Amino acid sequence: MLHGLTQKFKHVKSVALPPPHLRTLSLPILSLLLRRGRPTPHGTLHLVASSPLYQNLDPLVRLGWEVSVLKRVEIYDDEVQNSHSAKLIPKSMNNLAKVNTFHEGGSRRYKEQGVDEILHLKILQALNTKSNPAPKGSTIVLATGDAKGGQFNQDGFVGAVREAIKRGWVVELWSFSEGMSPFVFYPLRIYQLMIGLSRAWKDLKKKEKWGADFTIKLLDEWSEQLVEVGDGD
Repeated sequence: MLHGLTQKFKHVKSVALPPPHLRTLSLPILSLLLRRGRPTPHGTLHLVASSPLYQNLDPLVRLGWEVSVLKRVEIYDDEVQNSHSAKLIPKSMNNLAKVNTFHEGGSRRYKEQGVDEILHLKILQALNTKSNPAPKGSTIVLATGDAKGGQFNQDGFVGAVREAIKRGWVVELWSFSEGMSPFVFYPLRIYQLMIGLSRAWKDLKKKEKWGADFTIKLLDEWSEQLVEVGDGD
């Protein structure tokens, strides 16, 4: 979500905004926009992120969000399909058992692991708290643009959304039109996930005939209000 906001103002000069190196995402404003005054009972607000963090998440904790931060895992160049991929190439157990004092795979880097899958689980757990079909007004608010499958769950967010709509839930997808990033909540059971907007969602809405049960809402309209001054670190 921070990446989407950064991309939005990447080529925009504005005297109304702080310098680029001081800009950060206003989490309280984002939370306000996603919740929009709807009831969010205890245990219905979830954010999963990976360290190192790009900004302090304490404001969301104070607003009642359940925040989970996972450590990024170390990978090497020969463990990914290409330089832009986050999907790992399967390794044999013999290779995994070798002492990791030397690696021929070249330079190492770090990637998120398990972040999306935890959010998938949170959504599915929420679906199971309601009858099938769900009571009128049951809503999932998904703040993401990611429609691809996860490393450990090939159905990804699409699978969770499909199941929710099948059970009578309404789903809102919130995102910036550019960039990508993941978070979850629900009033009357609303779930939100933070992640720019994937074209795949629009194609899926049309293909699966979700109609009014699935809406895409852009945060671009409030982009300036979502910028606040960071500490510059």
